[in-house]
Amino acid sequence: MIRLAWRQLQLEPLRTLLTAIAVGSVITVILILKGFEQGQYYQLERIVLNRGTSLIAAQAGVANFIAVRSSIPQLARGEVESVEGVVNAHPITAIPAIYEVDNRRTPIYVLVYDTRGGPTSITDGENIKDSNDIVIDRSLAKKYNIRLGDKFVISDFDFKVSGFTRETALLMPFAFISYDGMIDLYLESEIAPDLSTFPLLSYMLIELDPTAERDKVAREIEALVPSVDVFTSEELATRDVNLGRAFFGPIMGLLVTVAYIIGLLVVALIMNADVRSRMRSFAVLKAIGFPFSRLSAAIIIQAFLLLLIAVPVAVLMAQGLVLFIHSAAPLYLVRIFEPLVFIQTIVASVVFAILGALIPLNLIRRSDPTIAFEGL
Repeated sequence: MIRLAWRQLQLEPLRTLLTAIAVGSVITVILILKGFEQGQYYQLERIVLNRGTSLIAAQAGVANFIAVRSSIPQLARGEVESVEGVVNAHPITAIPAIYEVDNRRTPIYVLVYDTRGGPTSITDGENIKDSNDIVIDRSLAKKYNIRLGDKFVISDFDFKVSGFTRETALLMPFAFISYDGMIDLYLESEIAPDLSTFPLLSYMLIELDPTAERDKVAREIEALVPSVDVFTSEELATRDVNLGRAFFGPIMGLLVTVAYIIGLLVVALIMNADVRSRMRSFAVLKAIGFPFSRLSAAIIIQAFLLLLIAVPVAVLMAQGLVLFIHSAAPLYLVRIFEPLVFIQTIVASVVFAILGALIPLNLIRRSDPTIAFEGL
């Protein structure tokens, strides 16, 4: 049956190739959609883990690093540092802002850092050295054609771009400034009249003594400093990923489900057309004694062989699209080779290949062997 199925595909190589491209295009769409979803979760996780600490303190009642407002009293830093086992509580302030040029607006997330928590993956330029320096995500540089040394205006305050980084989350590019830069921004920009609404301290990156027990220190901080809740970096990253799943999951799930249905219909239409075009051949095989079960197996095997050709085609097309997306729009991270993404896509492809091959089998069952002798 395998040989029969393979011979059928070899009879019309151009048709087989075009069919594989059609099926591969559907698989490509699924890979891109799933890869985009996983890319967002990866960015949400890394934006926390890249801060380089084992414990993070947030405002009491706040359990996320992204898309929430956290404001900690300034005195809380000294209280945290007084806990045994804590070496330092490095301050971090998160400021949501809008970057606007020529009536084009982009929401950005400005992270203010002092001694820890700054950009970890500077692709061009250098880290902050002056109060007016700012490091921005490369997607902003791409979108607005920003070069190193250019002016970067936030609320009518001029920063100077010292470097580009690769840090974004929830489709929002990040920028990094120092605390001196934040003070200048607060006092000299349009923010000044509304200064009381902006936090001075959002999070603390807690550096521990190497001999300290992390969980014990976290419990002691929460007991002694009621204004903060303490999380491990992994816990906070997981919470942000769950937030992303709540945001992206329903939308992406619907889009992927539609792609699965399209894939099933494409395979079903292709196999149905193939079976109809070969009804006389099937009639001949039935006339010489081939049972329906063997003919059905040949159709299913043919669908599998078609899938084996389509998957490499899909991977090549998907990788080409990923390279284009990352070049044209660096804000969107697509991770098609994430093991979970790849395995789920292949399993789904096998399922709709089987189901698509089963749909036209009724035509073979109803085919009349006498058709083989028509015209003789």
